[in-house]
Amino acid sequence: MSKTSNTGLAAFTRKTPPLGDVSSTPIDAAATVRQRGKGEVVALTVRLPRADWERLHQLAVAEGTSIQQLAVRGLSRIFTDKGLPALKS
Repeated sequence: MSKTSNTGLAAFTRKTPPLGDVSSTPIDAAATVRQRGKGEVVALTVRLPRADWERLHQLAVAEGTSIQQLAVRGLSRIFTDKGLPALKS
């Protein structure tokens, strides 16, 4: 008779918990509350091909500003072109 163990690497690679191993603890509502994007300033990731990033970096250096400021100015211009208020930053 072979006994199935609930320890070791196999215990972590299972897609579903084995029968009888289901926790009866209710899901904590606080654990499902959004954690990102709640602050006054929100980070945003932009992915660019290296060649485009190099061009953007060179422009920022030539203008004496940051890529952040160039991005904000560009996004603000999109808003104003559509008749919307510019970004505040």
